[in-house]
Amino acid sequence: MFKRMQSLQMQGVHCFQYKSYRAIIAIHNTRLGPALGGCRCLHYENENQAFDDAMRLARGMSYKAALANVANGGGKSVILLPKSPVDRQELFSWFGDCVEQLQGQYITAMDSGTQVADMDVIAQRTQYVASASNIGDPAPYTAQGVLAGIEAALKFKCQKELAASRIAIQGLGHVGMSLLKKLLASGAEVIVTDQDRDKCDEALQLGAIVVSPEDILSVAVDVFSPCALGGVLTQESISGLQAKIVAGSANNQLAEDDLGDLLMAKGILYAPDYIINSGGLIYASSRYHHASDGILQQKISAISDTLTHLFFQAQKANCAVTKIADETAQTILAGEPLIAEKLTSHRKEVHHAA
Repeated sequence: MFKRMQSLQMQGVHCFQYKSYRAIIAIHNTRLGPALGGCRCLHYENENQAFDDAMRLARGMSYKAALANVANGGGKSVILLPKSPVDRQELFSWFGDCVEQLQGQYITAMDSGTQVADMDVIAQRTQYVASASNIGDPAPYTAQGVLAGIEAALKFKCQKELAASRIAIQGLGHVGMSLLKKLLASGAEVIVTDQDRDKCDEALQLGAIVVSPEDILSVAVDVFSPCALGGVLTQESISGLQAKIVAGSANNQLAEDDLGDLLMAKGILYAPDYIINSGGLIYASSRYHHASDGILQQKISAISDTLTHLFFQAQKANCAVTKIADETAQTILAGEPLIAEKLTSHRKEVHHAA
C-alpha cells in the first residue's frame, strides 16, 4: 500500500468502517487548497481495487484543479457498497461524520453511485459538501466543458466544426446524456451506447444512432467520447479503436498511464480526461467558494484554450499529450507559479488567435 501511495505521490489515505460500511478518503495534494473530489458508492471486487480507484482519482483531481486554476487540491472518496441492501440515510449520515473528522482537508461531492439526495444527507453532518441541493448538479457543466474540448480537438486534428463531425458516446449518464443533447443541437451525427436500454431508447428518440456496447469502440468516427466508468482504454481496445480523437468525461480513461504513448503512435489525439472533464470541478469549486457566474464561465471556457496549448506543445515535443499535461500539472503543484502564468499567457494567445 505504501509503495503505491509513494508512486502516486499521495498525501494521505484515510480508512473508515462502521457495521458493514467501509469507506476510503484519498487526499493527493492540498498545496492549492483543500482537497475537493466526488464520492463514489460502488461494488468493488476487492479492497485493493477500491484503494487504487480512490488514489488514482484523487491524483487526477489534483491535476485537474491545477490546470483549471481553481483554489482546491485533489481528493476522492469511495464507499465500498455492500452486497446486502443498505439504509442510505444511515450510510451517508455516517459518511458525513467521516468527512467531518478530516476538519476541512477534504470536500466531498457527487460521483458514480451517489446523487444530490445523498449529498443532502451528508450536509446534515458536515459543511464540507460541494454538490448538495443548495449548490446543484455539476453534470451539465462537465458536459459544457467536454463539448468545448471536443471542439478544440476537432479544430486541431481534423480542421472540422461540430456540425460536420461524427461522434460516438459511450455511456448516457447525467453527463453523457447532456453532452448528447448539446452535440445534436450543434448538428453533429452522434452514435451512442449504454447498458440501460431505456436511456438508449431516449437517445434514439432524440435523433442519435444506437449501437451495442460491444460495437461502440469499433465505429468509424471523428471522436470517441467515453462518458462511463474509467479504464476503457486498454491495449486491446485501443488496437480496435476507429476514431481520430478520444475526448470524453470519464475519469481514468487510460487503464495504464503509459497508454497515452500508444494512442499517439496510432495517430489518435487524446484530450486528457482530467482537463476536458474539469467543468464539474470548476462549477463545484466556484459555487462552494461563492464565485460569480462570470468567473465560472470564464474558467470553463478556458478548457478549450488549455487543451489547444497542450496539443501544440506535445506536437512540438513529439510526445504524448498526457506527458505534457502531467508534467505541467506536477510543476504547478510543486509551487512554480511561472508555469501557471505561462499557461495563462498561452491561453490568451490561443484565444486571440482564434
